[in-house]
Amino acid sequence: MQLNETEKLLKREFLKEEKERVKKLYTTKHKEGFKTEEDFVKWYIGKIKEQDYKCFYCETSIFNIRELIKNKKLKTRKTGYGERGRVLEIDRKVNSNGYNEKNCVLSCYYCNNDKSYILNSEEYKENFGKNREKYFSKLLNKLNKNVSTSI
Repeated sequence: MQLNETEKLLKREFLKEEKERVKKLYTTKHKEGFKTEEDFVKWYIGKIKEQDYKCFYCETSIFNIRELIKNKKLKTRKTGYGERGRVLEIDRKVNSNGYNEKNCVLSCYYCNNDKSYILNSEEYKENFGKNREKYFSKLLNKLNKNVSTSI
């Protein structure tokens, strides 16, 4: 499937913003698995492309999640350093293992928060990921119906 120019521009701008944001995330807890800030950012950008801008667990596009947030169908969570919900977060597949390329995936805030330290990634994805994707799809479909009926 070929991307149209608007989608290409959207992804290019998103990646530019993400590179700057992710640089700020790099701390000592990441140093064991990612020797430098540059390695960390490079991994993140590669992973987001590999996952096609989707959450590892529910496979929902971050752009669809942002659309749901913008239209007040999903809530975000304010934190001391910003807001959770509008970006894909780094999640450890096995929480007791550190931050490294083999143990980390990108997850939407909603799956990451839900999975927490309770389940490993495969258990969560198998038992909850698809249901969250169905729920997000349902919200998007309602949103799209509302848009088309108001035109």
